[in-house]
Amino acid sequence: MIARCALYAALSLALALGGWSMWLMRANASLTVKNASLERSVAAYQARAEQSALARDVEKARAARFAQESADMAAKIETLLTGGIPDAALDPDLADLLNGLRD
Repeated sequence: MIARCALYAALSLALALGGWSMWLMRANASLTVKNASLERSVAAYQARAEQSALARDVEKARAARFAQESADMAAKIETLLTGGIPDAALDPDLADLLNGLRD
């Protein structure tokens, strides 16, 4: 009788361990799939970060170029407004006409 109870206990323990082993294998497979998905997500986020860094560098260069162009244009406008350009010679007839208006 004790041998039969020990046999039933051993069989029950073997079935329980087998069930637990199956549950562990399924959990492991599920976690392996989830891990692969997370690794792909990390790779995608790293690619986005690299692309963002590149876009930031391009935008900095573009902003520097526009700032230089703006400074050049401001200098040209200042030159025009302050009279840094010599006057063109007036046509003599026009000069006589203008001088005649002053008299």
